[in-house]
Amino acid sequence: NIVLRRGRQYLRPISAANDGVNFNLPEMVGGHIRFVVPWSRIFNGKEVLLAINTDYDQPRTAWVTVDNELHQAGDVLQCIYSTDTAQINQSITVEARNGKAVLLRVPAAGFVIFE
Repeated sequence: NIVLRRGRQYLRPISAANDGVNFNLPEMVGGHIRFVVPWSRIFNGKEVLLAINTDYDQPRTAWVTVDNELHQAGDVLQCIYSTDTAQINQSITVEARNGKAVLLRVPAAGFVIFE
């Protein structure tokens, strides 16, 4: 995938409280990060969203910002890789939150890629 090989990388804000309103970059709390840490790779007008879950005990869900110019509300991103193979080929819908955002679930100590 050329976007994964050549794309510029951007750390993405999340709504850690899962309210879909208040977004910030992931940060340490009490010396630990137990959140979804997402980033995008963008190349030639295409975005691929990647994320890891730094909580090794629980799956985590968070609203994650995607590029506002490349997506419209209602667009769909499809999971092309997950450490939880049942998640592969599932889709998530882009919504108008913090510009544009998706509700992303990442398995415990896991990794996902959506395009």
